[in-house]
Parts: sequence; structure tokens; C-alpha cells
Amino acid sequence: MIDRFKHWYYLYRQYIPSGLLYHRHHFAVRRLPRDDGAAARACREACLRRILRIACTHVPYYRATVRLKPTELANEPPFALLRAFPYLTKADVMAHHRDFLHERLDPRLLNYVTTGGSTGEGIGLWRSKRLADIEKGFLLSEWGQFGFSFHRSTYLRIGADARRPAHEPPCRRFGNMLLLSPYHIALRHREAIVAALNRVRPRFVHAYPSGAAALADLLASGDLTFPVRAVFLVSEPAARPQLAAIARLFHCPVSISYGQSERVNLAFARYELGELSPYRFDPMYGETENLVQPDGRAEIVGTSLWNDVMPLIRYRTDDFGHVDEHGICHAIDGRAQEFLIDRHGNRVPGLSVMPDPGSWAFVRLYQIRQSEPGALRLAVVGKHGSLTAEQKAHLLNEQQRRLVGLFDVMLEEVPDIPLAPNGKRKLIDTAARELLTPQC
Repeated sequence: MIDRFKHWYYLYRQYIPSGLLYHRHHFAVRRLPRDDGAAARACREACLRRILRIACTHVPYYRATVRLKPTELANEPPFALLRAFPYLTKADVMAHHRDFLHERLDPRLLNYVTTGGSTGEGIGLWRSKRLADIEKGFLLSEWGQFGFSFHRSTYLRIGADARRPAHEPPCRRFGNMLLLSPYHIALRHREAIVAALNRVRPRFVHAYPSGAAALADLLASGDLTFPVRAVFLVSEPAARPQLAAIARLFHCPVSISYGQSERVNLAFARYELGELSPYRFDPMYGETENLVQPDGRAEIVGTSLWNDVMPLIRYRTDDFGHVDEHGICHAIDGRAQEFLIDRHGNRVPGLSVMPDPGSWAFVRLYQIRQSEPGALRLAVVGKHGSLTAEQKAHLLNEQQRRLVGLFDVMLEEVPDIPLAPNGKRKLIDTAARELLTPQC
């Protein structure tokens, strides 16, 4: 019933005035100055000062750890005040989870989301509708240049929210989105995928790079009878061969975004006519710093200028790349794009096999391990000691339900999940798997 309501909402929201759909700050961020002038600097300072004052006044964690007087918060340069805040890690946030929430907000009235990202280390985040609408506003500052609208444009979506069990069709219409399951991008579904695309005729593509590239490998450009204006790639890094394949299929610009579920930085790169631009971090979205490690790598650190619900200040992203004074970054390191191989020999994007949100209440670390095609082991570290039988059953049953027909799934409780050589934990571990050429 809820899915049916959402379908009709997404289908007919194009007829609802934008002012009724989005918070007023959604429109405000789209009008922000985009140059490096005095107006932009003053706006950034005002936004940062507001976040720092809220953090020191209404967020218990900062009130206990940061010693700044009200007069300093009101009068000192905000970018200098920022240096008084400690660096944060994901482990810090989860160890003092509730202490990062604005004390005057009722969590029952907020949206709570959980994610393990690319590391398999869970984090829970409270968000408001206002923050979600602000996020869309910043995305539209880039994607809107191509004529894209979240509520009016018809677009193809390939991601975790589009996944379906193996026995179901690969595509389904959900309002103004055509959802294509990343599990189904294989030769046996080719005809159904082409038919759905040509029937719906999406003008935009919103996808994981691995999903869009798999589709580009499956189809020929002549299979599509409609033009696509732009492709938006999210959540994973994109390799040049993938970008070239995606551009050959869709014959349009490709926008690559960098961000996190914690929403402390946002950057975009663009691939067009065979050329890949560097990433440019949006200075109006957040303050970006580099924390140089002993080995010389520059970790990306971010502070949102807008998150007054659960402020994350000087948050260490665990991603690496030198960001210059103009917000330019030529390469972002540390994120991995991993595939799993199902029992049919097809490559499945690793990020589409994620634990369900409820699992993070009792799971601290989570890793998907594969040593042979068609089989997965879920390695899990409990948050509060050993898992109960009910918790183990929940984890196993949830993934078996999603992955039926694709993988045999086993659960393995472990004391810890070691760091990879790059200092990060990996959500997907395929080190024990032979290098196989997938067969479609």
C-alpha cells in the first residue's frame, strides 16, 4: 500500500507547485553567489558562524569538548574558530551518537538513516526535510544546467533502491523514474531492458558508475530510439574506460559527483567529448580541508555549512585527494569499486548488496566476502558483544530474501574486520576469489 502511494506521488508530483514540494531554503541555495567574490565569502562566513554557534550551544558533544566563549563565537573570524574543533571520525560519532543531535529537536520527528558506505562501518544520521531539500538544491545547481528536475524529469535509476529479486522483471516504473535492478543487467534480460527503455524514454540517467557501465557493455547505441540529455553518476568512483563506454551508449555529457552520506563535502567532475575535468568542491556546501597523513597522503575533511540537525564539524571522510585553495582536486583516492559475481557469472555492484537499515542497531562492522562465484559470506562484528540467534536470523534472512536466485549466503560472526593496506576497511572483500571473466 505504501509503495503504491509513493508511486502515485512520484508520478503526479510534477503537477504540484515547487513551492509546496520543497522547503524555502531549497530555492535559497540555488540563488547563492557562485563566484569567489566578497558576497560569496560573506555568505560562507555567516553560514559557518551559525553552525559553530549552534554546535557549541545546543549539541552536547561540542559543548563538552570545545571551549569557546559566546563573545568569541559572535565576533571572531569563523574560519579561525573552526580550528578550535577536534577532527572527527566515524567511530567518534557512533561512540557518542545521540550527543551529536541538536538537543532541542525530537528525533521522532526526524528521518533517521543508516549506512555502511564503502567501508562496512555503520553510521546513523538524523536528517530533516529541510536538509534533504537543501541537498537537492545543491545537486540541481549542477544537474539543473542540463534541464534536470527531480520531480518533473523522467529518468532511469540504477542503484540499490532499484534492486529486485532474481525471479522478478528487471525494470519497473516508479512515478517519474524507471528503476533498473543492478542485479538484472545481463544478457538474458537484454530484450526486456531495451523494451522498457524505449517505452519510457527517460531523458536522464542517475546511476552507480558500475551499473551504467554494465548497461553500456550490454547494449549498443543503436538499441535506444531516444536521446538522453545527461548521465549523473553517484556513490562510486568512475574509471575512464567506464566513462567512455557510458558516453558511447548515451552520446551526452556525464556528470560525476563526490559526496558522502554524512554530507560534509560535495564536488563534481564532468566527462564530455572524451575529456575528464578535475573535481571542483562546492564552497557554498561545506568547508573542505586536507589532513596530511604521515605517509604524505591528504585526507579530505569536511564541515557542512547547513547541517544544524546533527552538525559534523571537521569530519574525516577516509577519502584522500589534495584539494587546492580553489577547491580543485585532480583525483580522489580511497574509494573502491568492487563487484560480486553471481551464480550465473554476472557482475553485481557491491554497493547494491547492503545490510538493511535496522541491522546497524546491533552491528558495528559488516563485510561481504566472496571466494567463489554465486556464494557470499557475511562477516559481522556485533555492536554490543555477540549476536543473539534472532539477530543472526534477521541478518541472514534479509539478504537471502533479496539475493534469492543469485547467491548462496552464509553468516560468519568475527571478532574484528582488519584494515586494508590503504588504512580503510572494505565493505567488499574478494581477495580470495580467483580472477574470473564473467560469462553473460
